[in-house]
Amino acid sequence: MKAVVLQELGDAAHLVYQEVPTPAVSDKHVLVKVHACGVGYRDVIERRGDMPLLRPPIIQGHEFAGEVVAVGAGVELWSVGDRVLNLYVASCGRCEHCIGGDERRCIGGREAFGLTVNGGYAEYVLAHERGLERLPAGIGYDVAATLYSATGVGYNNTVHAAGVRVGEQVLVTGASGGVGSAAVQTAKLLGATVWAVTSSEAKAEALRGIGADQVIVNAGGDFHKQVLKETGGKGVDVAIDCVGSPTLNGCLRSLRAYGRVVVVGNVDTRRFELNLGYLLQRSLRIIGSDNVTRAALRETMDLVRQGRLKPLIHDRLPLARAADAHRLLEARGAAGRLVLLP
Repeated sequence: MKAVVLQELGDAAHLVYQEVPTPAVSDKHVLVKVHACGVGYRDVIERRGDMPLLRPPIIQGHEFAGEVVAVGAGVELWSVGDRVLNLYVASCGRCEHCIGGDERRCIGGREAFGLTVNGGYAEYVLAHERGLERLPAGIGYDVAATLYSATGVGYNNTVHAAGVRVGEQVLVTGASGGVGSAAVQTAKLLGATVWAVTSSEAKAEALRGIGADQVIVNAGGDFHKQVLKETGGKGVDVAIDCVGSPTLNGCLRSLRAYGRVVVVGNVDTRRFELNLGYLLQRSLRIIGSDNVTRAALRETMDLVRQGRLKPLIHDRLPLARAADAHRLLEARGAAGRLVLLP
């Protein structure tokens, strides 16, 4: 089969399009024919070497969608022909968290796509049966490849982690990305007024088109000055931070007293210095990303099928152009998700 293999950590040039053996199906695993694979900034971070679990050579790709074409011994959940998309990790199904219904906290799962096992930058992926979710009819594979890691993350963190309510003012950083654009749309669905922060004027109109009430073009981290000026010094109720350390201070400074920020992404892995006095004085809350539960993923898919939530796809590229996709992300040239089509 054809695949893009990360030969060594570092530059995007180390992503090599080549012929590799098609995986042989094994116990409790299924072989998935990949129809689409999303490319997110997490892939760039891992490729650079900022995730210690990744050991090249490896096939990256942590968000893919496709069709089951073979099943191994002991598989109970899937049959040939099933349409599927993947989760981050295949849970063990035996630990207290899996039994309790929250697989994200699984202590026994070891197969993380594109990180500890081969992922979706390929024509086929070998996947543990517990690492997949059923893809309903009516959702295309290209859209499906954005639903867990991008659209679902934006939706879940806005609804469940941030708990956005009707009438609140919500700020979203990295609003032009796959996660951020979903957060913008979700906040609007919940009845909030939405402030979208983007690094490029060229992306502003698209953000207004998906519901942003205010668009701030700011390539630095001082966007809070405009927020405070235009809110009469009051600030916003909630910030959904899809960028991380470069924008977290701006998010905190944009909040009104008792406000809350959910940190969903972090494009810069350097340490962040926090002014605890400011946090205490204004009674602010910092919430880590709530990722996506299966229940939230299903809610996301229902909204997508209804046309109420529209994943933003910047471009669809052939698999051989995976390195180009990485370079485009690093240059901040994408508005929405990039999708590879094997």
